[in-house]
Amino acid sequence: MLGLYLIVQIGPAWTAVRASQSGRDFATYHYAVQVAAEGGDPYSVRALGAAAREEGTRRSVHPYFYPPPFLLAVAWTLPLSMPAAYQIFFWMNQAFLGLTLWVLRRWTGASWLSLGLVAATLTPLGDATKMGQANHLVLLLLSVALWRTSGAWLSAAAMAKMSPALLLSWWGARIHWKPVFIAALGAVLWSVAALVLVDFPTQLRFYTEILPGFSSGEYHGLKVPITIPANHSIPDLYNQLWPGPSKHRLSEVAQRAASLTSLGLLAGLVVYARRTRDAIGDAALAGAFTVLMVVTPVYTYEHHFALLLLPAVALARAWEVGRLGRTATVLASVSYFFAAWPLYVLRPLQKSAPDSLSWFFQESKFAGAVGLALMCLWAARNSQSANK
Repeated sequence: MLGLYLIVQIGPAWTAVRASQSGRDFATYHYAVQVAAEGGDPYSVRALGAAAREEGTRRSVHPYFYPPPFLLAVAWTLPLSMPAAYQIFFWMNQAFLGLTLWVLRRWTGASWLSLGLVAATLTPLGDATKMGQANHLVLLLLSVALWRTSGAWLSAAAMAKMSPALLLSWWGARIHWKPVFIAALGAVLWSVAALVLVDFPTQLRFYTEILPGFSSGEYHGLKVPITIPANHSIPDLYNQLWPGPSKHRLSEVAQRAASLTSLGLLAGLVVYARRTRDAIGDAALAGAFTVLMVVTPVYTYEHHFALLLLPAVALARAWEVGRLGRTATVLASVSYFFAAWPLYVLRPLQKSAPDSLSWFFQESKFAGAVGLALMCLWAARNSQSANK
């Protein structure tokens, strides 16, 4: 499995990283913390672009729209050039993934064979490392938080990317108020710590001006259109039915429909989550929550699908102990195939296929993710009760 992982994931991604001087998405993290450390505004696209041009790496940079405390996680890049930090972060991501696999083994008891097979074939993992994204770090923090029911770890995950806060609803459904309180306190403490880089007015602006724009698709001036074929989100589906006033903004109808759909699905999961299950059942349920967490934002790119490692491993373990059954095993395998298959295969098929099939290929990853969530619920349904 290690050899397969090196061939399928590490090799192509590392080749792309070494050849890149732009740093892809990682450049946003690097220049945001550089600007913040110099007393500037990390949420200023103009300031980030100026820093990149000064270093001579690229003309412009995607906007930084992550919580202020995340800059603490990339402060180690301050003395480094962007290309050097980008390459180091690639290998840090491999370490994060290895630790996540160890956590999932401890939590679920999944075999190393299953863990290795999922890591080697879930191609969004390689895409995330190539893009220099932080999803491997978020996945590690989230996995520990769910395994240990730890509000401290969940607060760290949510302060890297806001979406993990959705998992608080699960703990609330089970009346686990202590980790919910600790997570809230942790978010405050992380924000206080981030004052060394981001002053209070700027942090307040993130929560009052930048964050609210996420629901409409206005990601602080992000120039990537919602209609990009690699967007695998619930809002994107509604945007196709009711296009917005621009390629970067949802219509009011699409925005309301997406919100109601996501809230309805979350409510259903919360009701379903009230019964306490054994470790495998809880991991499967966490997998369903993770899928919803991934497809709810307006933008769900390929690299976000790296987080589907959690539901994939949960299903692999459920299969190992005989909780899926023949039909569910087939459905889970088909769902995983479509969620995991590489873009370099998907894109040519989508371009060359007839219109009806082209749309199917375009939404195949979204369908695969939904299938994984449904199979996780099936595995959770067949799990044993546990008293904690």
